[in-house]
Amino acid sequence: MDSGLRSWLGTPVARFVLMIVATILFNFGLFFILNFLAPLITGIIIGFLNAKIEDGVVVSFTGTLISYFILFTISEWIQGFNNAAIDIAIAILIMASIGSIGGALGSMIATKAKN
Repeated sequence: MDSGLRSWLGTPVARFVLMIVATILFNFGLFFILNFLAPLITGIIIGFLNAKIEDGVVVSFTGTLISYFILFTISEWIQGFNNAAIDIAIAILIMASIGSIGGALGSMIATKAKN
């Protein structure tokens, strides 16, 4: 008999959201140490944990996009919004692209390690 109590943590949406949160936290933690390489290393770690190339790329891209949006917005706010908004948007997209490349690499490493 089923008790009716089910955990929402086993659903794919919850795992997806929790991996995005992990990506954001990794990027915040590694940004001050690795600066430009932080999204690549974070993407590799998250992609390795996902082990599916599509999921690794999407989670890494989304988490890196959110984290660098927050980080660059705060840094621009501190500096008094000296740069154009399009420059910041392009910088965020570049960092998110680096994160998605790392997610693909990490997923490929996980699939090769599994075989």
